[in-house]
Amino acid sequence: MANTAIRIADIAYDAACRSFDAAVEFFSPGLPVPLRVGVRLPAGPDLPHRALVRGLVRAAERQILR
Repeated sequence: MANTAIRIADIAYDAACRSFDAAVEFFSPGLPVPLRVGVRLPAGPDLPHRALVRGLVRAAERQILR
């Protein structure tokens, strides 16, 4: 099984839409460059850090698998 590293590259909160917009990067030994996925996560600004990261990564994984 290949090891994969994940990084939240860019993140911004859109107060008008009450959502986070982010770019999530996946690094894997088989990829020549990181796979960068743009995601939007509807949430309030008081979302705890752990839940924010988990939600962004899961949203990015859903984008890749669809």
